[in-house]
Amino acid sequence: MKKVYAIAFSTGLTIVALLMATPGAAQWSAEPGATVRNAFGPQAGRKANQCRGACGAGCPDTCAKTVTYECQDSGQMRKVVIYDCGTHQGCRVHDDCLDACLQNGNQDGVCQQACDADVMQRYGFPSSASWLKGGGPYDGRINFEYTQDAPGTLEPAYRCPDGASQQCLGSVGCVAANGTRVDPVFAAYAGAGAGAMRVSAFRAGPACGDRVCEQSANIQVTGADSCAGGRCTRFGMEFDYENADPSAPLECSPSTSGGDSDFIGDLAKQGADAMESRGGTASADGQGEDGMAELMGIFGKVLASADSPEDVNVSMAPLGPDGKPIESQRVGSTPRDGPPPIPRSVDLPATSGHLFVPMYQLADGMQAGQVKERRIRCTHKGAPVLDTVFRLQAG
Repeated sequence: MKKVYAIAFSTGLTIVALLMATPGAAQWSAEPGATVRNAFGPQAGRKANQCRGACGAGCPDTCAKTVTYECQDSGQMRKVVIYDCGTHQGCRVHDDCLDACLQNGNQDGVCQQACDADVMQRYGFPSSASWLKGGGPYDGRINFEYTQDAPGTLEPAYRCPDGASQQCLGSVGCVAANGTRVDPVFAAYAGAGAGAMRVSAFRAGPACGDRVCEQSANIQVTGADSCAGGRCTRFGMEFDYENADPSAPLECSPSTSGGDSDFIGDLAKQGADAMESRGGTASADGQGEDGMAELMGIFGKVLASADSPEDVNVSMAPLGPDGKPIESQRVGSTPRDGPPPIPRSVDLPATSGHLFVPMYQLADGMQAGQVKERRIRCTHKGAPVLDTVFRLQAG
């Protein structure tokens, strides 16, 4: 019994110490009933700090997400991503506390733990655990609108694909000749400097050899093609480009939303992202005090750099007496030969020309009826070049 009391007393002292370290609240969170546009908190880890005041990390999956467009001049449109999120005073207090940690330069994890302890003491563990996953209870809702991914970044402009007309009355969008609505396609970054690489005649959709068969954001993953790793469906994007520097590649970064079937991989990925955003990733530069901590630091960086579990290609095997890996005891993802599903780096053969960028989706990694969205953003020498989205649906 004394041991139990000692543990409880020690835990209580820890919570008290953390509460004493809780920083003064910042004012980044929106209030219930508000509609805010391009509202960000301090930079956190790899991502911009969005949806401040919503229950859950960032803009959680429990928010209702919609995409709309606003007409601009010259037949172009602005894309607006809207998150309708549940909020509660406990979530707003917690987000303000976390943002104050970042604002004050406290990124060692201790400050964030104090925020967690503060909310648990005020509102109880059951509510706090639910809020962590984006659940209720809520005391209202907040609408967050985003036309850019981070403060100060350029907004991509969109246009209607060839053969479709722009509609600006009522629900903004594109209408094909047969009257059906079609997705707008990327046009340009209007604010890009005169020296930036530019693209035109952009098309994206299912692949027919080294070209796009037809403009479509919807890709049916049937597994009719063969790729490194198994059955797949090929798709891609093509465009004309100019003002490029052939000595530097086109760098592409994907992000995925939707249900991934690899629950364990997804959990590990989320954990790696959270570790990095809270400054908890161990050193991977050989200076770590603990070998396992250093290994986990490297592993965390690999996971954090991946887009989704299917992109993670990490395995480990013990060494035998001869110093070689024992392949029968290898654990982790199966190594793949060939290019990644979404290429991260694309060589540019000339300063101007036409380019097709091939991509694929493995069919065996998706369940029937599953839909996930892969957004592709590419830069050249650090400047944004293009932005497009594919909706992948398993057949």
